[in-house]
Amino acid sequence: MRVKNNHRDVIDVSVAPTQLDNLSSAILQQGGMARVSLPGDVVTWAAGDHQTLRRILSDQRFNRDWRQWRALQDGEIPEDHPLIGMCKVDNMVTAHGADHRRLRGLLSRSFAPSRIALLAPRIEQCVDRLLAEMAQRGGSADLMCEFAVPLPTNVIAELFGLPDEQREEIVALTYSLANTSATAAEARQTRQRIPEFFRRLIALKRGQLDDDLASALIVARDNGEIVSDTELIDMLFMVLSAGFVTTTGVIGNGVLALLTHPQQLHLVRSGQVPWSHAIEEILRWGSAVANLPFRYATQDVEIDGCMVRRGDAVLMAFHAANRDEKAFGPGADRFDVTRRHNPHLSFGEGPHLCLGAALARLELRSAFPALFGQLEDLALTIAAEDVVYMPSYVIRCPQRLPVTFRPSIA
Repeated sequence: MRVKNNHRDVIDVSVAPTQLDNLSSAILQQGGMARVSLPGDVVTWAAGDHQTLRRILSDQRFNRDWRQWRALQDGEIPEDHPLIGMCKVDNMVTAHGADHRRLRGLLSRSFAPSRIALLAPRIEQCVDRLLAEMAQRGGSADLMCEFAVPLPTNVIAELFGLPDEQREEIVALTYSLANTSATAAEARQTRQRIPEFFRRLIALKRGQLDDDLASALIVARDNGEIVSDTELIDMLFMVLSAGFVTTTGVIGNGVLALLTHPQQLHLVRSGQVPWSHAIEEILRWGSAVANLPFRYATQDVEIDGCMVRRGDAVLMAFHAANRDEKAFGPGADRFDVTRRHNPHLSFGEGPHLCLGAALARLELRSAFPALFGQLEDLALTIAAEDVVYMPSYVIRCPQRLPVTFRPSIA
């Protein structure tokens, strides 16, 4: 195959999530691979074609070890760039090979589907409690801060063993890290605060080890299964932040999708489409992870006619891949709960397939039926185009969703 010229048009990536659909369309128009310029003058590859991204996610010639990133090693990416906090970490997500299997193995028992299924009653209780509290406060609410944030936060915090008084801080830290419009000073401050938070948590937990994830990881560090304090801190933060922010985004994006597509909502509420089916479409169309940095080429790789050089970074454009007509057919950009063929990549693919997929689905399958069953006449109080999102091209998550409703008599 003849290799195409790598000096193709470069697509500017905006931090504004309102431009995400336009970005995804532009990436798909360039074929399997596109050149993009991220804020801060970081020019890199983006894989948005569904088949191409799926292949890269399983290709051993690409991994997530930030030490492979040539631009970072050459000093082209400053240490206070907002991307550094997301990329320059040592945890299960950035590990590969034996290290990845070692770290994933430490969590696999806690996230086994059979064990996650046992959490269903607690999750349902949390959902019912949050909705009851909303109803008691009156017929209006911010659905994000009163439901979409606290539900997954409380679930993962309980599984993790995080004290109640520290939950608000970890939410703030996660949002700060995902803010790709942060200034250099803000990025430095966030990277300093995260290890400080977890050093305090580790000291607290060591005095009261329990049957929770944080205790298990601390014991693994003491036993040498986790090889450094940095790896322990990065693993602790990865489990906590990934355990809530993605599900929070899907709940917000899913509620927005259903409220702005009333015919689709009717199909689900009337029983013509099961909630489990609709939630898969919500995961595809409203995935919280829009673009994930990065996978790095460990050797020169020709892919879709483009030469990706060793050390090049590839942005995983999940939002684009989940709207690829070659994978989902005509109308892939439409929200359609009747969609039958739905091989979305919202939980990734290959060795790094999301370990928390079963937990996320369980939370969503409890949240959506209860939300639309217990709150009648649920409606946005602002236009959809006025919804403000987290300032990030990585995470797609509404910051506020003001709604009105009537509590159900049932």
